[in-house]
Amino acid sequence: MLISVCMCTYKRLHVVETLKSIDQQQLPEGINLEVVVVDNDESAFARDLVLNQAKKMVVPVVYAQETAKNIAKARNKTIANASGEWLAFIDDDEVADAQWIKHLLATAEAYQADVVFGRVISLYPENTPQWVIKSGAFERPTRPDGSVVTSGGTNSTLVNKAFLDHNALKFDEAYGLTGGEDADLFHRMHELGAKLVTSNNATVSEEVAQDRLNSSYILKKCFRVGETYTRYRLLDQASSKKIRYMAENSLKGLVFLVWMLLLLPMGKNSYFKPLLGFVDKAGKLKALFSKRVVELY
Repeated sequence: MLISVCMCTYKRLHVVETLKSIDQQQLPEGINLEVVVVDNDESAFARDLVLNQAKKMVVPVVYAQETAKNIAKARNKTIANASGEWLAFIDDDEVADAQWIKHLLATAEAYQADVVFGRVISLYPENTPQWVIKSGAFERPTRPDGSVVTSGGTNSTLVNKAFLDHNALKFDEAYGLTGGEDADLFHRMHELGAKLVTSNNATVSEEVAQDRLNSSYILKKCFRVGETYTRYRLLDQASSKKIRYMAENSLKGLVFLVWMLLLLPMGKNSYFKPLLGFVDKAGKLKALFSKRVVELY
């Protein structure tokens, strides 16, 4: 069986390290890999990096370019160039554990799942401020193996390609400059009856980039995540459901605001986490009333 490892890249030297980790996978008998890399840069920044590394690898590499600045288009091109029965998504700033594919596949088989979300372990540079770490801004929640979920991301994920093909599914290009295209796609899969589960053993690591260790980036992304959640889950729902949603998130936002204000005198190490909670709720509420969205790409 062939598994296609799908990766988009944009002006990152680290793509070479990601490729190396894929080439070092300890695979079960009868499992083969290919890597599909789509360079979402009109100047083809990664072409030589990828092709030079490909010459040193056992796993074959397919390189393609998507010149349009749109992460959803780039992800769709990885799928279009993939030949595998399963798609394994990873980001170009991550390193896969040697048994990453093995654990993803084992979880899919054990729970008869269409999608498996592995775990992303955030690593921090030595100079990372404590408030960043304590806020948990870059931490992903962990759940027991086989936990059923309704959405997720593409940073450590195995997907049954047959389910996508059968339902003519692809990433929505309307999310191309904001992100959230992955959460949207996986939620649509869930709505169509796909089984989405988690795996704690299928891990990748990611060192948080220096240019993300600041309030501006963290708050902007948090707000966008809130917006995206509303966009793919609520905008097509009945008015009564939207009103309940608005009331619930308004109340939760107020609680986070009071919590933040109480902790304000204790400094950023204390108040930044409830601030993120407030910003998330604000993003969710804003998306109910405005089509303008925060762009991250």
